[in-house]
Amino acid sequence: MKIETIEDLYQQKVLIIFKHLVSIGCSKEDAEDIVQNTFYKAIENMIHLEVTNISAWLFKVSIHQFYDLCRRSQRFPKVNIDDDAFISFFIQEETGEDFVLLKELHGDVHNLLDELKPSYKNLLVLKYDLGLSYEEISVMLDMKVETIRTTLYRARKEFKQKWREKNERRS
Repeated sequence: MKIETIEDLYQQKVLIIFKHLVSIGCSKEDAEDIVQNTFYKAIENMIHLEVTNISAWLFKVSIHQFYDLCRRSQRFPKVNIDDDAFISFFIQEETGEDFVLLKELHGDVHNLLDELKPSYKNLLVLKYDLGLSYEEISVMLDMKVETIRTTLYRARKEFKQKWREKNERRS
């Protein structure tokens, strides 16, 4: 791998890796550090790396570093959904009551995502929070598109089931 390739790859992937780390609960400062360490590892090991999909390798290394950070600090990741975008999507005029209700809804979605398997949570965040296509997720995770579709179907199904159970308990 050449230095120019690393620079091009950095320009293409740094923002998407950073956004994904933040969306799965990483603080912005930690996400910056993880992205920097990930590319440092790529540069350090570029002679020895024999990876067919370097983008997937970078993505996986950054995710594993985040999980290591969580284990070390005994924190559990929280999904970071942009409140302003989330709220403006649902309502045009905000009232205090609407804002509180949407905050509660946001917290409920957040908690349900945390109850899912990490692979389900990651795929749901990539698809619906970052807005990536099946093909983009496939390339990023180095998985077949069919596998992504099937796993996302299962993740949505489990999320819906947990959502219904939670709302039935409230009723």
